[in-house]
Amino acid sequence: MLGRLKIIAALLLVGAVALTGAFQFGKYKQRQEGVIQQLQSDIRAERKRVKDDGKIRNLSDYDFCIQSLRRRGVQSADCEQLRRLAQE
Repeated sequence: MLGRLKIIAALLLVGAVALTGAFQFGKYKQRQEGVIQQLQSDIRAERKRVKDDGKIRNLSDYDFCIQSLRRRGVQSADCEQLRRLAQE
């Protein structure tokens, strides 16, 4: 009887840990999507400001991020998310 209780308690603990992990992963993915959306919004706004420059219009979001937004403090790791998004 005591052995069954230990097994049940262990299964409940494993289930709780799995649910917590899944919840944290979901929050992480949601934050990453928010960062990507913000970067894309920043890029669209910057493109509107410099729409007369033909070279900039032809850049990918990633290249534009590296060239333009990095000057404003965007880290290259943030731009890398755009590269991965374009490959998907």
